[in-house]
Amino acid sequence: MIKEERIKQFEKNLLKAGRLLNLASEKSEANKYFTKKGYAVKNLKLSSSIKDDTKEYIGRETVIRDMKALYSKESFIGIWVENALFHLDRLDIYYILNRFYNVLVDKGIVYLSFNYGEEDCLKDGEWQTCFTENDFTDLIGFTDFNIVSFFNKDNQLEVILKK
Repeated sequence: MIKEERIKQFEKNLLKAGRLLNLASEKSEANKYFTKKGYAVKNLKLSSSIKDDTKEYIGRETVIRDMKALYSKESFIGIWVENALFHLDRLDIYYILNRFYNVLVDKGIVYLSFNYGEEDCLKDGEWQTCFTENDFTDLIGFTDFNIVSFFNKDNQLEVILKK
């Protein structure tokens, strides 16, 4: 279920008009919420590179390819990314954040969530890049984003960034 308080915080910082980018399928709960609220939403469902009967894995190559599909001429007032990038290494996350920056309008915002922790780990057979507030602040220091807010609940670090 979407964290109602997070989405309200996200909406509070959104500009009044424009499109949203959602890194999930059209059937996702976030997409349903945004379209119900009247936002024009573009979905960028990251394609998977490996599938088995129980899990879908999103490989680095597919994420980078799908991010390249975002053209600089596209513009969004907000980008919603819930649990879609935690399996990437920090350099790839940095690359994607810069890509997001290029497609956001001035004062556009991004919502991101990651596993909370001081060390990256292998969990349930999946690589997970974890962040603390300090780790993420260090990473953002190499971008032009500003941090609007952090939330740390249930071992998840959730962040709202502003261009």
